[in-house]
Amino acid sequence: METEKLNSFEAESEHIPTVEEVFSILHGLEELKGKQYEETFRREDEKGLYLLEIVILGEKNGEAIELRYMRKGEYPEGQTLTTGIHAVYYKNNIPISGTSAAKYTDGKWEIL
Repeated sequence: METEKLNSFEAESEHIPTVEEVFSILHGLEELKGKQYEETFRREDEKGLYLLEIVILGEKNGEAIELRYMRKGEYPEGQTLTTGIHAVYYKNNIPISGTSAAKYTDGKWEIL
């Protein structure tokens, strides 16, 4: 009998945020409040959403903010030890800085 390989970073009983929960947190971030955005990347597996990227265009050409949600685990697109949302800031289409915007710990979101 074959056993399914468990994602070594995920706890079996841990709550996984739904798409609606992730968008609710994204809309609460200062970077997104009242701004137009484009969803640029989304990946789901049998447990639900594990990767979501949205881009908010800046006022000047080449300026943008990318918000990236990633669920704790190992995936073809990368791996992370924690579930969270990170922001990357672009100027002249080049990333100039980044930060953690929110983290998900013990079933609760914390805006950073």
